[in-house]
This record gives sequence, C-alpha cells and structure tokens, in this order.
Amino acid sequence: MNLLLRLGVYVPVLFLIAIVITGQHHATAGDTTRAAVLRAGRWLLWSLVLVGCMLLLELLFIGW
Repeated sequence: MNLLLRLGVYVPVLFLIAIVITGQHHATAGDTTRAAVLRAGRWLLWSLVLVGCMLLLELLFIGW
C-alpha cells in the first residue's frame, strides 16, 4: 500500500515538472501537453530501470 501511495504522488509530480520544462520550448498548449506526456513517460521508464538496477545490486551484494 505504501508503494501505491508513493507512486500516486510521484507520477503526477513528474508530469507537472515535465509540463513546466516542455512549456518553455513550445508555443501552444497541445504541443506542450504532448511533449510533456512523452517526457514524463520517458522519465518514468528511466525511473523503473534505475529502481530495478538498485534492487538487482541489493540482491547481488546483500542477498535474499
């Protein structure tokens, strides 16, 4: 349950940050929203990869 709450906060905040960053490069709301969704998705994918690597390293060095 704790993980779901953290994800429930992390994903919208990540999207809002992506809107601010992409809004500096686009003129219309539609372009900004499309770019923000793509950027937030890319960041979410990278986050999942990094968390997976951390878990793998934890299992490697600390054990089950």
